[in-house]
Amino acid sequence: MDFRRNAVTHLPIHINGMTVERATSFKFLGIHISQDLSWTTTCSNLIKKAHQRLFFLRILRKNHLSSNILVNFYRCPIESILTNCITVWYGNCSVSDQKAI
Repeated sequence: MDFRRNAVTHLPIHINGMTVERATSFKFLGIHISQDLSWTTTCSNLIKKAHQRLFFLRILRKNHLSSNILVNFYRCPIESILTNCITVWYGNCSVSDQKAI
């Protein structure tokens, strides 16, 4: 990672005579860090996980469970995903990502 504004393109790294492939993004401690340091990948993955769990919330609502149980279910598996490391990525994500979340 090179955080300089006017970063010079680096020469490729060779290990045992083979060129190491440059990754566009990687996952570190549950957060996707992209090459251009944008948070779009992280936001889209969090939204995808939250939508998967919202499906279960809809099923619980269809089965006429009490609102206390529905709120508890939302706070445990869904809200915990959406607020995962939110202090790191939320301030720098784009407006469209903030609206999607």
